Amino acid sequence: MAANGEVILLGFWSSMFDVRVRVALAEKQIKYDYREQDLRNKGQLLLEMNPVHKKIPVLIHDGKPVCESLIILQYIDEVWKDKATLLPSDPYLKAQARFWADYVDKKMYDAGRKVYTAKGDDLETAKKELIEILKVLEGELGEKPYFGGETFGYVDVALVPFYGWFYAYETFGKFSIEAECPKLIAWGKRCMKKESVSKSLPDFHKIYDFACGLRKMFAINKYPSLYAIHNPQNHRGCCCCLLTKNITDMAASDEVILLDYWSSMFGVRVRIALAEKEIKYEYREQDLWNKGQLLLEMNPVHKKIPVLIHNGKPVCESLIIVQYIDEVWKDKAPLLPSDPYQKAQARFWADYVDKKSKSLNKEKEIKELERGPEGTPVLKAEQGCAMYSAGRKIWTTKGDDLEAGKKEFIEILKVLEGQLGDKPYFGGETFGYVDVSLVPFYGWFYAYETYGNFSIEAECPKLIAWGKRCMEKDSVSKSLPDPHKIVDFVVGRRKMLGIE
Repeated sequence: MAANGEVILLGFWSSMFDVRVRVALAEKQIKYDYREQDLRNKGQLLLEMNPVHKKIPVLIHDGKPVCESLIILQYIDEVWKDKATLLPSDPYLKAQARFWADYVDKKMYDAGRKVYTAKGDDLETAKKELIEILKVLEGELGEKPYFGGETFGYVDVALVPFYGWFYAYETFGKFSIEAECPKLIAWGKRCMKKESVSKSLPDFHKIYDFACGLRKMFAINKYPSLYAIHNPQNHRGCCCCLLTKNITDMAASDEVILLDYWSSMFGVRVRIALAEKEIKYEYREQDLWNKGQLLLEMNPVHKKIPVLIHNGKPVCESLIIVQYIDEVWKDKAPLLPSDPYQKAQARFWADYVDKKSKSLNKEKEIKELERGPEGTPVLKAEQGCAMYSAGRKIWTTKGDDLEAGKKEFIEILKVLEGQLGDKPYFGGETFGYVDVSLVPFYGWFYAYETYGNFSIEAECPKLIAWGKRCMEKDSVSKSLPDPHKIVDFVVGRRKMLGIE
């Protein structure tokens, strides 16, 4: 992908996710055509360029769309790499940056929205939640001028658009973020000295007025469509990373440990990637109901598996781990394509597998804290992964809820089958990143079919043929658990839930 050619950004002025892209484009000094979108009456171009999510931001480069804000940032950094580098070149530092940007997406949008839409005890709870998130981020920032160190980078770009909303949060919540997180506010003021930031962030008072309008809408309609400015990417598999000081060059031949749980789809992703690369590693099964000290030390933020420990340094979040593996052990079985646009597309579809489904954004859906297959609260899994949550509905519900779960699950699979088309693998002729992200769920298909009393092959024959093709690879067949063992596991879970 050449760095020249027409650049168009479809956005909405107040969207934190849109502002990210504007800041990155400004950092790179890229000229572009900005096209404001009417999000209640979406135009044909937006629907054509983002037919899956139908949301902004969308970057159109030379007629080709790139969607999802963090994916767009990585694309911009890879195409226009001669100026203002956003991501570090070191694979471990890059993994850390990806984690913290992902943490922002998992936490900030929903927590901030609660502050300006809640009242009474709910507001107090929302303020406490937001402050806890900000304190975690401030702890990661530490004494550094920017999250990556001395230079403004990827994590700063991911977070700084929320700084523009701090005035609204403080006004509605009647509290001071500076009193709680002075270093984070100093960081925000430092970022605002950069033209790329100050000229991209909307006026704080205008944001407040916009939030007032949202509050009025909220009083009429609990889920106004305007909240769909962007589906915040608080998605995906699992786990976090620790930023370790004095990082040395990463060797691809030293000690590798995987903290995991046998039935986790997210852990299976990592096992497949390691097998593809023929990497020897020590597997340590975790007791997720009585988490060990090593897991808690390696993953202090989310306390989840999988965690890859390479030379004593933890890398977390299943998709981040897979990218890390691909970047460190790059001499064998590449998982991501080298072309920036094809890489962005692969990231999009892996993200789609993890993206929370639209219906699960409703608060009435988010009520259980039962422990799921990863040993994580189902609340977090439901907010994180469309495939996981839709599949879980099938084996945890009955009657109308079960039928709704099946319908939702089949719709997701049909979208994926449409993307697969007649290709042997999602990336074409070779097994790659999207295949690794999706194929662990294939191991659960038998359980879904058993409890849902339906045939996935009848609905999505090409996807089943793809799954069988993947199972011909040793890296997959030796990593996926036995489907009958999965069913036995589900039987136990259903008994714990009182379903059987």
